[in-house]
Amino acid sequence: MRVEDKKRSLTVAPFKCAWGEEFRFVEAGRGCIAFEASAQNDVTLVFREQPGSQHYHYKMDSSRHYAVILGSHRNKRLKIEVDGRTVVDEAGVGLCRSSSFQSYWISIYDGLISIGQGRHPNNNVLFQWLDPDPNQNVQYVGLSSWDKHVGYRNISVLPSAPQNSIRWSQIEYAYAERHGEGGHAKNEESKDGCEQRVIADFLESLDFSDAMFVVGSERKVVPAHKIVLVASGEFDFISMSGTAIELPSFSYPVLHSLLEYIYTGSTQVSFDLFQMLLY
Repeated sequence: MRVEDKKRSLTVAPFKCAWGEEFRFVEAGRGCIAFEASAQNDVTLVFREQPGSQHYHYKMDSSRHYAVILGSHRNKRLKIEVDGRTVVDEAGVGLCRSSSFQSYWISIYDGLISIGQGRHPNNNVLFQWLDPDPNQNVQYVGLSSWDKHVGYRNISVLPSAPQNSIRWSQIEYAYAERHGEGGHAKNEESKDGCEQRVIADFLESLDFSDAMFVVGSERKVVPAHKIVLVASGEFDFISMSGTAIELPSFSYPVLHSLLEYIYTGSTQVSFDLFQMLLY
């Protein structure tokens, strides 16, 4: 492993792993790492309760941990493993690039693992998965590889927090602006730097999300907004604990059509899907 400046540039040799106090979450079970990587395949990050050694490899780890692999199977898959067991194996062609550095971020918050591209967490989300038995003690991040060298640079460990609650004032102002009705809100961006948008623009958006659906046996995470769901008259969050709504017998297309109708007022479905929505 060659290290020029751990914050700036780091090269991990095949089957090796880089650890350090600078790659540690401030709060156990909650944190985000943003970085750039250059590799042919298998950009691998490991999240553990304690740091490992340079010769550590997640395939030999018997302790509790998460492993996120970008560009698995010769740069064709995205994988998440929990304690050595594969829980996510999704198509992800071309996630890695050896000719240039690509920006990524991975966040963990109480078992919710979010993976995205770009330097800004919660933007350009590639995938989310919610652990039904979250490891609240993971704190150290290991930068690893498989059978090829992986270059890492511009590595930053950041706090991870749940999405802010959506504010009706933002939505009302966006509607007024779009329809030329004026309004009392000022013509400026919100404090969060987000442009004002109408409700339909928040469909399955992480922006201001404060609820989530966990769908099917694959446990796909779909973000939502309590204020919109409650306004539809079909959801009662007062009697619920937490923000996750488990729907193990639902398929994603069914949920998407339902949410599309709630957020936009219309949806298009096949006859078979329509029957599933009815029953």
